[in-house]
Amino acid sequence: MIITKADFYILLTAGILFSSCGPTRTVSFNITRPAEITFPSDVNTILLVDRTKFSDDMFNILEGLITGELPADDKIAAQMALINLKNKLSYSPRFNVKIYPERLVGNSMTVAFPQPLSWDKIDQLCADNASQIVVCLEVFDSDFIITHGIRNKKKSIGVGTEKREVDYKEFYAQGVGSINMGIRAYYNREKVIVDEQMISLNNSWEGTGSTPMDALAMLVSKSNANKHLAGEVGQSYAYKISPLPIRISRPFFGKSRSVPELAKGTRYADVNNWDRAIAEWKAGFSDAKPKDAGKLAYNIAIAYEVLGEYGQALTWAQDSYAKYGNNLGRDYVRRIETRINEEIVLRKQMSE
Repeated sequence: MIITKADFYILLTAGILFSSCGPTRTVSFNITRPAEITFPSDVNTILLVDRTKFSDDMFNILEGLITGELPADDKIAAQMALINLKNKLSYSPRFNVKIYPERLVGNSMTVAFPQPLSWDKIDQLCADNASQIVVCLEVFDSDFIITHGIRNKKKSIGVGTEKREVDYKEFYAQGVGSINMGIRAYYNREKVIVDEQMISLNNSWEGTGSTPMDALAMLVSKSNANKHLAGEVGQSYAYKISPLPIRISRPFFGKSRSVPELAKGTRYADVNNWDRAIAEWKAGFSDAKPKDAGKLAYNIAIAYEVLGEYGQALTWAQDSYAKYGNNLGRDYVRRIETRINEEIVLRKQMSE
């Protein structure tokens, strides 16, 4: 287990929850997942830039007349994407994050990336804002399609012996929102674009009412739909460029008819005393048959993962399947091997 910055990113004591379902229980806990992109160790500040302004302001006005959208809608949604990206990145100790206050010219009418910013401009942005990475939102295109109709519904009226179902007409309006966002990440020191990704996202909403106008009034606006979708993209992109905490769950065995130590250890796990739980589960091996021994070994593996001791977790998971034939142990071996590999990447990403 990492001792230095692990205090920040292994949040194993943050809210461990349990649930039961037959003989199997579940523990949920927080870990930090490494980013998809590993930035060099000299990177400590990221500058977020909105580069979705069209070069001709008249185009924004024309687009609004044609599509019925307000010229400011996409601008507000783009800002929401950067705000949500910044807020999500704040959960990681790896980076400081800033938002550039000006909106730069970029975007395109064909939902394709514009020419990259010049390295002179990137140098200037980095120097003025004490940053090493510039993440630019460079393409933003949105659409919102509304359909409407009427359907037959039933409802109950009356009470007691007078209660009955009646038919009625329900008017509905459905909106399908979609956005396309293009994001580039520039690394100033080596003059390379470390990421270039076009992200598409859509969602649907519905409003209902007793008249068509009522249904339309209950439907989300295009502006709010844009902000919602853009915010979702901003949050999801944060996981690509920064280590961030996520919540994972692991099933384990709660009891056994013939091995009381299994249930006793589980009670210690319930109160987050994993060392004592391990001791009780290990004590249960003396009288355990292979099936119960497999459960005990598997539970011990889970406990070691919760404690961040992944090598021990892997050994006990392997024993659970190889020695005692517990099939959950076989699947868990693959998961803990993945965790170990992610830990290696995380060490590199969290290093100063």
